[in-house]
Amino acid sequence: MSDVPIATAERTLKVSRGGTPLVTLISVFLLGLWLRLDQFLMQVLTDDEWHALHQAIFNTPRQFLLSFGTADYSIPLTLLYWCEAQWFGLSELAMRWPMMAAGVAVLVLFPLWAYRHIGWRTALVFAALLAVSPMLIYYSRNARPYGLTIFLGYLAHFLFWRYWLNERRRALAATGYAVCASFSVWLHLLTLPFVAAPFLLVAIDFLRPGARRRESFRKLLGVGLPAAALTLVMVLPPMLADPAALTGKSGADLPTLDTWIGLGHLWLGTPLVPSVVASLLLGVFGLPGIWNAGPLPKGALLGVAITLILIYIAQPAWIHNPLTLGRYLLPGIVLLLLAVAAGAARASVAVGSSLGNVAAIVVLLLPVAVLLPKTPLSQTMTRPNSYSLHSMYQFDYREDRAAIRDKMATTIPLSPWWRTLADSPAETMTIAVAPYSYFSPRWDAPRWEALSHRRVIPGFVTGLCAERRDGETPRDGRFALRNAVHLVDSNDLRRKNVEFVVFQKPYQVAGPEGPISIGQETANCLPALAAQFGKAIFEDDKISVFRPHLAAAHDQQ
Repeated sequence: MSDVPIATAERTLKVSRGGTPLVTLISVFLLGLWLRLDQFLMQVLTDDEWHALHQAIFNTPRQFLLSFGTADYSIPLTLLYWCEAQWFGLSELAMRWPMMAAGVAVLVLFPLWAYRHIGWRTALVFAALLAVSPMLIYYSRNARPYGLTIFLGYLAHFLFWRYWLNERRRALAATGYAVCASFSVWLHLLTLPFVAAPFLLVAIDFLRPGARRRESFRKLLGVGLPAAALTLVMVLPPMLADPAALTGKSGADLPTLDTWIGLGHLWLGTPLVPSVVASLLLGVFGLPGIWNAGPLPKGALLGVAITLILIYIAQPAWIHNPLTLGRYLLPGIVLLLLAVAAGAARASVAVGSSLGNVAAIVVLLLPVAVLLPKTPLSQTMTRPNSYSLHSMYQFDYREDRAAIRDKMATTIPLSPWWRTLADSPAETMTIAVAPYSYFSPRWDAPRWEALSHRRVIPGFVTGLCAERRDGETPRDGRFALRNAVHLVDSNDLRRKNVEFVVFQKPYQVAGPEGPISIGQETANCLPALAAQFGKAIFEDDKISVFRPHLAAAHDQQ
């Protein structure tokens, strides 16, 4: 059952015809925009964001266009990064803007679709859930393709049904579908079953008695052939040139029950079990509302189901992690939040008819009320926080599964020096730490920032004591990272207001076959830093601390 007509619902809650629902939707959109842009320009590149960047640094287009890579990278994003590096210098913003643009488009367009096809109540709650969703915020800010594919995938569905159900501008809709679907698949291969699902839904309709199969088949060819041709042009060359890049990552893993439980927490954005249960119950109650809202939700649900079947067949690596399963099935988060919103809207109409407007409003806002307490956003939005994308925040939202946080706290040595900075002014000064590890479980910067109340950025040692390191960019005009500094470049240190340079000394962690030394390959950097900046102002068995401006003042004398 969909919502009652908009006019009736407005009278039920005594909403005027002056555009109050639209004004409220705009307010919710502004909230979601603020949550996505908070400290956005400060975020340090980390973890899988470096896969595509490494390709742009170390390989040519001829190489990365013909392979999906052992370490997953998105071919079109890599090509974009390579071009931006050649044109004007690659920055974090230049890497992340497509995903942010897609995330903002989701905030605007998806609730408007719900407003038109289900009702303003559902649209309002849906907009609020999209706005505060930690996972959608995360992928709007992350230089990975998932935030872009979720938008392109649903846009492909929308354009398919515009083509299929409307007589006007069919060629334009078919072209739009072909572009969105093929580009989504090129960005991430596993979106193929999702964008292809409408074809199967229409094919099922062929079985209906009296179906005009020949005419429908011609229509399918009209939209399917261009999309298939464009998709093959994009994905066939890397599949033929390097098939091992795909087959080598299959047959390795399966989701478990714990994976699915963790996925519920991730998609709903809460560590609280009662909040997850309440939201899922509302989602079940709201399923009729979205099921009767036209073919788009049905096709999307079918696409997610087919993707899941293929995941169980292919058994991709690391799929037991809730975050990995969650991003492979990411279109499903939209359906879940829409169902929860529809359930709240349906319940509010029923409650309002018997208990009045106040009770209806309380029920309508129930999903937001149960999901916001203890939201992960309360941690990632602390100031300063240059690491909202760090795995300690995003890997698993359950508080009893903070394995990365706990392991970092027990394995990475912490010098007492960090606490000595907490009481001094820290508005504009920055700390650069070397050597940088882009594998975030070995980079303790969130704790350093929390203790020192200062921004912490990577200090690159390339050109100072190393010729090349993964997780560092070369010191040339092609790369202009805002949230990292080359320690060999005094001008770069000055531009970024680096007050302290900290060297993290090598340390050991327990491994399956004995102790593993971390940072030993850059142990030779400590003498180089001393030669660059002079004597350390603080040193213990964990770190050495230098003051770049003292060295600059000495040079001027």
